Amino acid sequence: MFAPLLLGLATLVTVHRDVEEHVDSTSIHENLDHSAQVFESMLTARAQALRGGARVIAQDPRFFSLLRLETSQRDLQFDATVHGLARDFNQIAETDLFEIVDRRGRLLASVGRAQSRDTARAAMVRGALRGHPFNGVMAQGADHFQVALMPVRVDGQVVGALLLGTRIGPDLAEAVKSEMRSEVTFVSGGRITGSTLGDSLDRAALLRRLHALDLGPKTDFEALHVMMVRGRAQSFLTLVRRIPHSDPRTLQFYVIQRSYDSETAFQHRMQADMIVLAVFAALIALLTGLLHSEQVLRPIQKLVLGAQEMQRGNYDHPLDVGGRDELGFLARRFREMRDRERTYVNSLEETARLKSEFISIASHELRTPISVIHGYRDLLADGTLGPLAPQQEQALRAIESCLAQLTRIAENATQVAEMKGERLALNIGRHDIAPLIERAVGTALASATGRQVRVESRVDSALSEMHADGERLVKAITNVVTNGIRFTPDGGWVKVRAYRDGDLVVEVQDSGIGMGTEQLGRLFSSGVANLEAQRPDSAVGLEFRSSGLGLGLAIARGVIEAHGGTIRAESHPGSGSLFVIRLPLAEPARQDEAA
Repeated sequence: MFAPLLLGLATLVTVHRDVEEHVDSTSIHENLDHSAQVFESMLTARAQALRGGARVIAQDPRFFSLLRLETSQRDLQFDATVHGLARDFNQIAETDLFEIVDRRGRLLASVGRAQSRDTARAAMVRGALRGHPFNGVMAQGADHFQVALMPVRVDGQVVGALLLGTRIGPDLAEAVKSEMRSEVTFVSGGRITGSTLGDSLDRAALLRRLHALDLGPKTDFEALHVMMVRGRAQSFLTLVRRIPHSDPRTLQFYVIQRSYDSETAFQHRMQADMIVLAVFAALIALLTGLLHSEQVLRPIQKLVLGAQEMQRGNYDHPLDVGGRDELGFLARRFREMRDRERTYVNSLEETARLKSEFISIASHELRTPISVIHGYRDLLADGTLGPLAPQQEQALRAIESCLAQLTRIAENATQVAEMKGERLALNIGRHDIAPLIERAVGTALASATGRQVRVESRVDSALSEMHADGERLVKAITNVVTNGIRFTPDGGWVKVRAYRDGDLVVEVQDSGIGMGTEQLGRLFSSGVANLEAQRPDSAVGLEFRSSGLGLGLAIARGVIEAHGGTIRAESHPGSGSLFVIRLPLAEPARQDEAA
């Protein structure tokens, strides 16, 4: 399901990146550079036209013949004739500046749409009167002109100069825009002399950016790359260059701009189309995923559900998975495995039932001979059957100890049978925790007469009451403490600690012989009697040696788990053992005694 979706997203990101890079670094940038080249070519063509026109007019006899007159020969009629001649020639040239100066640099006539200032043209006029034509840009105040200044020669002598010029301003900007579809702005001395930007805020933003660039006479404009200028409503990709043939000290620039938003409209359309394609791919992925789920995942889910039901003991849950593909083969093998598992579990349950019944019957049958032996022992002890010799009294004491052990074995076997047959019923009540622990420790000490093992108990004062079957819980803890005493050599210790950690935690730790990993694995099963052979104290009396048959810990585990708790053991050979009992303090669910 996710593969088509990821493929669509990857395609969208890739196309977006490639289109954006192409638009930003290729299309617009190349167009701006091309526009700059075209504009400079236009300026070069205008300069050649001005220079050619000035040369033709300066060489016309009607023009230079007037400048041959000496100053003393000039009068008002001369001035009128010069102005008339200048107007006639300017009708042909159609320039913004058409000015004539004499050999002394004085202005004789100015008939164009604009007039230059003495300070602006003085340096160029001096050069022309020395016989050096000038072709470049003249700046004066907020205006600048592209000009051509041509010396007028008569018989090899310079008798004056002709100045032709065209304004670099709004008209030129509009002409350039119509040719190159770019916004054009001319700047002279930090002021805009002409611009196609209609919004004053856009022009102000451009001036702020130019001021931030700190442009000067030594600025390398070729190193200035295309930059972004953000206007009021849109952003512009901007290219700044110095006007060719202008004096670097006068800071005369031209700026060509392209709207980034309009130029990237194609990019936005492409992005929108790719988003549509991505959504379409997501829908296809969803449909593909649903189909995949129907054909593959749903049969797998049915198999998982069948396994869960089998774990709960339900071996008849329908699978409803057919077909001759791999899933169908897996379903058939699963049914066969489930049938074999059901047969095996039934046999185990039957074996456990028979074992439980056998233990129950054996423990019940033991009570009759135990009662008979106990009766005869009482008769002998009371002297009813005659007086006893000292050796006979010793034998009676041994019989009494063995009877006690047999009685405990019968009782333990009965409890084990109840737990194996799931017939253990708890008599739940409210009990103080400290007295339960004290009773368990005291009972364990009473059964270990003759042993030199120190037993310490400590109950956290934060513990108060709990819901439990008091008698069974005391017996379970007693069995755990007794186990610690049993496998601890004389001179060792057993510590019992009870505290609250969310639940009731009872720790029983001893300094005994410890156990290996294999023994820990069989520790809580009903038949762990092999530890008896490892008990180090061979001097313990017959009464203690023959007790238990290893059923104590199995009974403890059954009682604790019936209360909803857990018991675990940690031990290493020669390092003692630690038993941790964890019991819930909340009232456990009552169990209905099985019939």
